[in-house]
Amino acid sequence: MKSIKEILVQKNSLEGWLRLALTHGVGPRTILNLLQHFGNIENILKQNLDILEKFVIRSTAKLICNGSSDKMVEKSFHWLNEAPNRHIISIQDSLYPNNLLQISDPPAILYLEGNISLLQNRKISIVGTRHPTDQGKENAVSFARDLSNNGFTIVSGMASGIDRYAHLGGMAGKSSSIGVIGTGMDIKYPKSNKDIYDRMEISGLIISEFALGVSPFSKNFPRRNRIVAGLSDGILVVESTIDGGSLISANFANEMGREVMAIPGSIFNPVAAGCHKLIKSGAKLVENINDILEELRFHSFKDDSIKSLVEPKTVDPILNAMGFEPINIDTICEKASKDFSEICAKLLEFELSGLITNCGSGYYQRIFKQC
Repeated sequence: MKSIKEILVQKNSLEGWLRLALTHGVGPRTILNLLQHFGNIENILKQNLDILEKFVIRSTAKLICNGSSDKMVEKSFHWLNEAPNRHIISIQDSLYPNNLLQISDPPAILYLEGNISLLQNRKISIVGTRHPTDQGKENAVSFARDLSNNGFTIVSGMASGIDRYAHLGGMAGKSSSIGVIGTGMDIKYPKSNKDIYDRMEISGLIISEFALGVSPFSKNFPRRNRIVAGLSDGILVVESTIDGGSLISANFANEMGREVMAIPGSIFNPVAAGCHKLIKSGAKLVENINDILEELRFHSFKDDSIKSLVEPKTVDPILNAMGFEPINIDTICEKASKDFSEICAKLLEFELSGLITNCGSGYYQRIFKQC
């Protein structure tokens, strides 16, 4: 147990970190630059205006000297003390993730809520489009669950779509999930993911570098994406358009020397185009969990928790005729040698059973589940 003196020293140190990090105009790189010159936060805050403006612009130096962030520091401590599973750590804290220390501009401060021990686990990021196909949702859940059962905590960005299903899959496994958000910790965005937030606060971990009260501005999300990539040993893109935000995360991961992996899809599917672009650029093509474990140089457990895409033992001839791409009813009738009414009845049966999806305009696509 820490002594009263140790607790006070830790609190005072955190207060200094917050005071500097919450000052307008002071970002991670500015703090790292100041630390290189002055050694620690306490020394930085002791400097007068004339000395500080040698390293930052005068207006920022004035804000540091005038204690402009004092109210935000008080607000942060109030948030911290409201619940036992809340934490605020600085880049000098022993709990700070090693992977994140290795990126070019690591966050100076992290706000955390949930199971902080997940920071010590091996981690892999799973990202993708906000508008996934049914197959994309299934892939996100099943890959995340199986990786979680193989010792990887799943990291994603708490967005709708693939992020949501990656978190669900991670929490369904043994190693849970970490969500990195692009707002202050007191803002739950998007509101449709409130249920995910509630679960993550108990069995997962939520992380933000943004001050309390920061709204979901578009410029925040690339900064969030660099943390998603930076926390992990590798990143898996499940589905993405050719210019999707997931490619930003993948590019960050590539620049950081992390493994980049992607799941291929139909050439007619716009949310597979981004994955194909990554694969063409050298990303690992992933068909099953062993592709990921091999890429990350870990051995898989030889048990039933590892799944791969396989054909069911018996396949209805109509399903078999559908193949892998969207197909219209007339073509199905021709390939299966069945009449129109019989095909329509079977397609309705398959749709209700979750074996196919109705793409509209008379087109249907078979869903290949992880078995």
